Amino acid sequence: MAQAPCLLSLFIWIATYAAAPVEALRVIELKAPKSPTRGSTVTLECRYDLEKDQLYSVKWYKDGIEFLRYVPNDRPRIQAFKIRGLNVNVASSNDTTAVLDHVQNSASGNYSCEVSAEAPTFDVGVAEKRLVVAETPISIDQPPIGILGGSVRLNCAHNLGGSPLYSFKWFKDDKVFYTFTPGNRPPGKMFNVQGVTVDRLQGNYSSLYLKNLSALSAGAYRCEASFDAPPFLTVQDKKMLAVIKQRDMRPHITYDRESYQVGEFVRLNCTSSRSRPVPKLAVYVNDRLLIDADVRTKVDTHPDGFQVTTLSANIPVKQHDVSRAALRVKCQASFVGLYEAVAEMAIPVGQHTGDHKAPYQHQRSQHKQPSQRQSHLGPISSIQDECLTKAMEILARAWAAYQ
Repeated sequence: MAQAPCLLSLFIWIATYAAAPVEALRVIELKAPKSPTRGSTVTLECRYDLEKDQLYSVKWYKDGIEFLRYVPNDRPRIQAFKIRGLNVNVASSNDTTAVLDHVQNSASGNYSCEVSAEAPTFDVGVAEKRLVVAETPISIDQPPIGILGGSVRLNCAHNLGGSPLYSFKWFKDDKVFYTFTPGNRPPGKMFNVQGVTVDRLQGNYSSLYLKNLSALSAGAYRCEASFDAPPFLTVQDKKMLAVIKQRDMRPHITYDRESYQVGEFVRLNCTSSRSRPVPKLAVYVNDRLLIDADVRTKVDTHPDGFQVTTLSANIPVKQHDVSRAALRVKCQASFVGLYEAVAEMAIPVGQHTGDHKAPYQHQRSQHKQPSQRQSHLGPISSIQDECLTKAMEILARAWAAYQ
């Protein structure tokens, strides 16, 4: 009988909200390009109307796996989770959009955005869209990275649908270095462009072999094919080539002290290996991407043309980030959006002054499923609180069954 007033209060509360005017969260649609081409940038837009609700989170999924999350009350507000075949541009994404760079065929799939509201409604809305990455009539197939003194093959596959070829051209950074015109004699012609050395004994007009790579060989390579029949179209494709000085492309992590205490700051530097162009660096603390204002980046150019980029960050040592007396830090170098090199380190953290423990043996990290929303209720100290706790338990079960 003691539970009767509690349950009666619960039913009155539910009836009150059930009878209230419906002004709930609505997810209108997920907008996406109809048929993006391979190598392009794709912007996914989640259109929703919160009505009078407050936004709790926006989560993005590909084939049921979360790859991006926006929570306005978190710091940082936006987090990316690695999925093979997706290159998420975190800096360009926000509370309504997810931006994917250099999409490949592996980016095709079913995408969904899930929008959640804060209390008291806790409404959730979902919109879905299928994305299919299409091939282009012309496509460059080349290694994204070459090594100093080595060679790479530039292969430009093209399908003109049976139309005769009028001309075929190769460019580096918009400077033409080779043309092929079947009606000319000779049909092929080379032009001098700094950093480009073509081995004429190998390949043909659509498959060139570059040798003696240097820092000056790095850049944007483009092939262009023109039709010799109506509608006289010209199609093209472009790919970036990075050149590295050594095979080990992992960045180097340094920090300013041997050990830290909770509440202090780690002054950390992440420095790339020599390359051109420099990779994009990102630092993660326990798989959480650092994107706040404390992150600074600078680029140094050496006399041989190769460059080094350094990302500096002031990382606060927080108790919940410390595991086994260490702070797990990962530095990721992304080359031309296609290749990644990762360095990881466990930075020693003592629980108290003078407490110095060895860091645990770390291994490559994996993203974990996000924890559930925490209750904001205080300690239970009265019969009314117990009643409220039971009511919340019943609501939680009902909510779980509804989901």
